[in-house]
Amino acid sequence: MTAFEPGALIAGVLAAIQDSPAGGVAAGAAGRPDAVERGLRFLAVAYGVVWAILGAYLVILSYRLRRVARQVRRLRERLGL
Repeated sequence: MTAFEPGALIAGVLAAIQDSPAGGVAAGAAGRPDAVERGLRFLAVAYGVVWAILGAYLVILSYRLRRVARQVRRLRERLGL
C-alpha cells in the first residue's frame, strides 16, 4: 500500500480535467475573448432581469400593504376603535 499524497492526487485530478472533452475551459476561454464577452453580457442581462423582477415585486408588495392598511383603518372606524 502507498501513502496518501495530496499533491499527487491533485495533479491526477487536474490532468483528468484537462484531458476531458470539457476540460481546460478556462484556458480555452482565454483564447476566445468574444465568447467570454458574450457570457459576461448574458450574466449582466440576467442580473438586470433579476433586479427588475425584485423591484417590481417590492412595488406590488408596497401597494398591497397600503391597501390592507386602508382596510384596517376603515374597519377600525366602523367599529369605533
